[in-house]
Amino acid sequence: SKALQRVSQYIPATIPKERLSQQAEIALAAFKAGVGVSANLSIGQFDSHANNDPDQMKLIPELLAGIAYLMRRAGELKIREQLVVVVQSEMGRTPSYNAGNGKDHWSIGSAWFLGRGVKGNRVVGATDEKAFAVPLDPKTLKLDKSKGIRVRPEHVHESLRELAGIADHPHAKKFPLGVPEKERLRGLWG
Repeated sequence: SKALQRVSQYIPATIPKERLSQQAEIALAAFKAGVGVSANLSIGQFDSHANNDPDQMKLIPELLAGIAYLMRRAGELKIREQLVVVVQSEMGRTPSYNAGNGKDHWSIGSAWFLGRGVKGNRVVGATDEKAFAVPLDPKTLKLDKSKGIRVRPEHVHESLRELAGIADHPHAKKFPLGVPEKERLRGLWG
């Protein structure tokens, strides 16, 4: 198709061997060609119910190298300033080890954001001594155990829509996230 022809011109002759870097090439080529606006890249295998630490330590360098490659290549294609990258897992890991030196599923996790419009070098949110989320004030993003909210995925996605300038788009209205105005995260991006 014509759309694929537009994409293929941005795929280099030599493709990297690393899984995340390969996926990044396809996603970035689609972005550069104007036929894609989002992508979900994954290397998997982080579901470490046994042997957590050695398994995770093998994967983390690959993950970080893939993110570095993505950002470097986006710069080469001159689209880095148009990207917002979200790095996260679909679930967190328990704060303690199970009998197999693994970690099981946990509802609390972290996410990294980098890119245009995102102020870096800061942490928003916290967990308590038992690794449960501490509520925060959505207006100030400061911890507020008594009156704050527990940040959920819909809060973050609503903020991402605002960052992208699509919160008021008809499609966003067609698929509301149900975040009340008083719970909207203010200043999440800096």
